[in-house]
Amino acid sequence: MADKADTSTTQNSTGDQPSEKKQSDIKRYYALYTFYPNRPKSISDPSSIEEETSEDGNLSLSIAATNLSASAETDLRKSLAQRLSRLPSPSGQGHFLPVGISSTDDVASAAACYFCVLKLPSDSESDADKSNNLRRFVVCFVSFTDSSLDLFRQDLDKYSEGFVQYLDEEHLPMDSPQSGDIHWQTHTSPEHFTKKLSQVNTGLKKYLEAWPETVLEYLTRCITRLGQNVQYLVYSALVDASLQVCDATAEEEDDIRKFISCCSLSPLLEQLQASDQLKAGISPSGEAWQVQPDVITLKLKEQEAVFDMQGVLPCHFCKIAADHLLSIEAQNVTKIRDTLESVKLAFIHNLNKLKRFLKEAEVDHYALYRAYVFLKKCGCGNLLLRYVKLDASLETSGVLAAIEHFIKEKGVVLT
Repeated sequence: MADKADTSTTQNSTGDQPSEKKQSDIKRYYALYTFYPNRPKSISDPSSIEEETSEDGNLSLSIAATNLSASAETDLRKSLAQRLSRLPSPSGQGHFLPVGISSTDDVASAAACYFCVLKLPSDSESDADKSNNLRRFVVCFVSFTDSSLDLFRQDLDKYSEGFVQYLDEEHLPMDSPQSGDIHWQTHTSPEHFTKKLSQVNTGLKKYLEAWPETVLEYLTRCITRLGQNVQYLVYSALVDASLQVCDATAEEEDDIRKFISCCSLSPLLEQLQASDQLKAGISPSGEAWQVQPDVITLKLKEQEAVFDMQGVLPCHFCKIAADHLLSIEAQNVTKIRDTLESVKLAFIHNLNKLKRFLKEAEVDHYALYRAYVFLKKCGCGNLLLRYVKLDASLETSGVLAAIEHFIKEKGVVLT
């Protein structure tokens, strides 16, 4: 059983409304726009608070909600309109845009912007190509603090999709159109679909305001909550362990799952497990690991976190990773995310290096010794052995058997 981590639970800032904070303290913002990709600029959206037309005159954005200052929002809208006008068919995929916009003191500053043009469930491809009345929603998340929002692409895409739940849909018969509603309608058969933003000042704004807490700050919460024991989350991700979380709130468990996803090597595992050699049954030891992954239990209590590793040996590589994570300023989430990416790259580099040694060891006894020394000193030898077994050839399996026999004979423990 792992040592207990004596840590304090982070406070959830979701309940703090931006209006209660000092304006100078707010570094992350949102903006919601609507536009019609093919509509002539002479037709205006009745819901528009303010419009901006791109330089080529073909695109107008209407602001629906934002917590940016007026000058900053104007700067963002100009840059966004120009970018959208150059996208061939922007829909359903997030993009990143470095922008220079006015900060709270009206001084232009560099900011990172994620934006996504949402495709609504009622839209069809033919409508997207032909309709001049096809209304689109653009969700923007802006940060003056986090320079590498692209590291959170999947989280941002998923969060943007959640916006759709706050749209109200009404169905109007084709034979009884209502005067003045044409700008809100997408013509499909057999009904008009009307999308309204009636929840702008209620659920929708709260949802958009909460994007930093949900998309970014789970990393900070996990590290603060677990302390040095965050190394076991890294371990669980690297070996694709079956992690059981007990006595945790829904938010805590969701944070932990997302943290593990950041440093998971599941795509690599899937690639190795689908190799022709594994399908042919050449590596039974690899199949055994695939069928019986490590089971790790995490129990969260009020002031502590306890990991039950069920006899799993400690991993020095994961401990070093935890040390790096704890040395980073807690609010620097992009640095934390970049460090997790570096951990994965370092592990894969070690794996490739070991594979090279093993391949050379098939004909070179000195390379066999180098492979042994590397496994002993790399800090994650036990984990690397698991991976190389997954797609090992018959020759490599023979080399591995020789190394493991020598390790057992010498009483060496790989950590």
